[in-house]
Amino acid sequence: MMPIAPALYECDVVHSRITPKKHTFSYKVFMFAFDLDAFPKTLLLSKNRFNLFSIDSKDHIKMEKGASIHEKLCSWLKSNGSPIPEDSKIVLYTFPSVLGYSFNPVSFYYIYSHSGEPLTAVTEVTNTFREMKLFPLGEPDADGKFNHQVAKEFYVSPFSDPNDSFHFKLRQPSEKWSVNIDNLTEGSISLVSAIRGTRRDLTSSRLAWFALKYPLLSVLIILRIHLHALLLYLKKVPYFPKSTPISSTPPDR
Repeated sequence: MMPIAPALYECDVVHSRITPKKHTFSYKVFMFAFDLDAFPKTLLLSKNRFNLFSIDSKDHIKMEKGASIHEKLCSWLKSNGSPIPEDSKIVLYTFPSVLGYSFNPVSFYYIYSHSGEPLTAVTEVTNTFREMKLFPLGEPDADGKFNHQVAKEFYVSPFSDPNDSFHFKLRQPSEKWSVNIDNLTEGSISLVSAIRGTRRDLTSSRLAWFALKYPLLSVLIILRIHLHALLLYLKKVPYFPKSTPISSTPPDR
């Protein structure tokens, strides 16, 4: 069934590179979860305008300028041959803008029928060039979990071949939430990324506390990405330039 939203999820994020050289780091963040048709009303969070924390439609699904996130996602799904019922409920799990600054490496859309049954999910990945790609995850299994492998065909990191594959494993959020995104190189796992979250009530007092506990969240996310890119460079991990040709071969299965 559809989880109760809105909410905050306090998360541990882990990136563990397995090959060609081992490199692991972790950090703590928080993410928002809310129904796209029922934006939460709270003092320190706004939609499409400046605030301490904000969610801006232009930061998600780069199409149909001026449309809502819900409208854009429905259009994208329809154009990709996966239309959803008009009365579907969409819950977005995402990082906020902080004082107007946004960098959002990954967001997740969970899509439910009007009665709350899971229909499908979409992962939205953004690289440091502000380029974005959506990955549809198909239908859930009998337990509502998503387990889907797809060709990446997208430049995410200078230390991962854009011709690798992603293996997405998403659980249905409840009081706990977990996501795994494995990077596969020639069919073998080369990098594991994981998010493990615990639900918290979304209140103004908790947002104020999180502003202190996780200062400048969006800025720190991109700083960590560049710091660990430097460490990988110093470890002489193979580098893939932005000009790396992207093929259209199916992913290994």
